[in-house]
Amino acid sequence: MVVSESVKRLFDEYEKAFSALDIARSARFFADTFISAGPNGTITNSKTELLKSARQAADFYRSVGQKSARILSLDEQPISEQYSLVKVHWGVTFEKTSEKLIEFDVSYLLIKIGPEPKIVLFIAHQDEQKAMQELGLLKD
Repeated sequence: MVVSESVKRLFDEYEKAFSALDIARSARFFADTFISAGPNGTITNSKTELLKSARQAADFYRSVGQKSARILSLDEQPISEQYSLVKVHWGVTFEKTSEKLIEFDVSYLLIKIGPEPKIVLFIAHQDEQKAMQELGLLKD
């Protein structure tokens, strides 16, 4: 798959931040206002709200034992000159799963106006809570 240089740079840095659970650093890749979506609906967010909840989000992923995250594949589909849809296939390891990669997909709609692309929408393809329960990562 051909992925534009600017999109590759964004996701190289996003991957490092997500793997390190540096949610505050991850926030720089989002537009000032964005939409989170998944199997259970959508939520509008602001970068300010994301930054306010960064520590709580990082603490949650640490509490379920997330050890690492890496991008296994990227697929960019340009929609127009200003927008691309990027499907990312992630692999994450947890303390309970040892080195076994837990794989999942997230699609990101990027706006390419300004010096670097920004995430305006991300869509989780799987129900994260349900998957974590099935893996036994959530405390009862």
